[in-house]
Amino acid sequence: MSTATAPAGATRSRLRWLAPLFVMTCILMATSWPAPPDMPHNSDKVVHFSAYASLGAAVGWAAETRFFRRILLWIGVVSLLGAADEWHQQFIPSRSMDVRDWLADTAGAVTGLSLVTALTRRRESVA
Repeated sequence: MSTATAPAGATRSRLRWLAPLFVMTCILMATSWPAPPDMPHNSDKVVHFSAYASLGAAVGWAAETRFFRRILLWIGVVSLLGAADEWHQQFIPSRSMDVRDWLADTAGAVTGLSLVTALTRRRESVA
């Protein structure tokens, strides 16, 4: 019996998904702890934006998509992850579910995915 092995490119593509998995794990771990009591009002929006921009960029890099519809799909997926994270936070002491946080998550996802896509396209057009 012989076992078929995946081509090196397919394995590399699968390994790329470790980055978004790692970022999402970090986000979920961070939002599972009670909120720090001394954060300035609405400063958490910057944290949400940055975390989900990182996740969006990691997903954009892993998905290697250049098609607008697929980019929208991935933005939707990351936005849904942000909504699920917001829902989850209502069960954590000193945290709450906030639509504005979800909007910051979604804006970050759009920024991260768009930036990686634009940089990838630019690099390909130069090469």
